[in-house]
Amino acid sequence: MAYNFITRTEYTGKNAAILELIGVRRVVTFKQALSLPGVSGNTMKGLKACAKLVRFAKRLDADGEVTKKPIFFSVFNADEILARVI
Repeated sequence: MAYNFITRTEYTGKNAAILELIGVRRVVTFKQALSLPGVSGNTMKGLKACAKLVRFAKRLDADGEVTKKPIFFSVFNADEILARVI
């Protein structure tokens, strides 16, 4: 079960499969990591994103039809970030 450490939202579908494949359980985005106590840009320096995930946003195109547009975002292993703070 992979989930977002800040929102406690569990990932499903392809995103969950990606995180399970690499063996990561708790993830955060870069901006979410900066909201953690004791974490700054210097704390994050040198860390690499563990995965690039996707979500779909509904958009209204020129024809008036609703389409789904993929939005990609990178996530970091929350355990690696927290280990640098402690």
